[in-house]
Amino acid sequence: MEIRWYSAAGLVMREGDAAIAFDPFFGMPVGCFTDKNLVSLPKGDFGGVTDVFVTHGHVDHIYHLPELCGASRFRIHCTPAPRKTLVRRGVSPERIVPAAAGKTDSVSPFTVTAYKGRHCRYDLPIILKTVFRGRFFRHPVHLVRFLWAMLRFPEKGEILMYEVSCGGKRIQVLGSLGLDAHTEYPAGADVLILPFQGRSGLEKYALGIVRRLSPRAVLLDHYDDAFPPISDDIYTEDFIKILSAQEHIPCRAMVKGKDIHVEI
Repeated sequence: MEIRWYSAAGLVMREGDAAIAFDPFFGMPVGCFTDKNLVSLPKGDFGGVTDVFVTHGHVDHIYHLPELCGASRFRIHCTPAPRKTLVRRGVSPERIVPAAAGKTDSVSPFTVTAYKGRHCRYDLPIILKTVFRGRFFRHPVHLVRFLWAMLRFPEKGEILMYEVSCGGKRIQVLGSLGLDAHTEYPAGADVLILPFQGRSGLEKYALGIVRRLSPRAVLLDHYDDAFPPISDDIYTEDFIKILSAQEHIPCRAMVKGKDIHVEI
């Protein structure tokens, strides 16, 4: 199986001729919030994708889906909040499959099960750090655009985590750095794909999630500055060393556009 990361939590998994995707997003320059100013989308990479699974409805998880829909005929699995956003932006309701915690979909050779998740909770230090960076003061309109994105792309607490089974391997995909306190998650997945961004004390908080799920290996995504000025480039090496030294779990940061092979 090959896993390719694009930006934020955007992934494509391929096994043979079969392909599924998660939260396809390809980055957005500061101020790029109109369909006339989209980044260049790798549409060819999605030619074989039959199903897209959405973890939640924020702008950096579903913004590019309407554009991709024009070139590919995939189904979109999502909860009601992103469904409403996507339909408003021109996606046909017939292409959307309801997603919910506890639901399992078979997309041969993949089996995808959804679990209730939780969005990373922005704490005061990260909010202050974000708001008072120079980018806001140099470009005040960005704050307005961010507020627009928050209002037009709500998640309404509908956060999913997915576990993908294929060829005897289990891969867990988080779209945000959080787990539901009351959900019993299956532990011991072969790979956990962990979004590494969204709050202060990142290493400690992410370590708690890894310990709860106990994966055999960790891949980091969403550590890029995909949605400025809210996002940032996050340094990952310290966390990689912590996992190796304290948990003896191999960890690496994914590289945009580069396949990672998972033996099945």
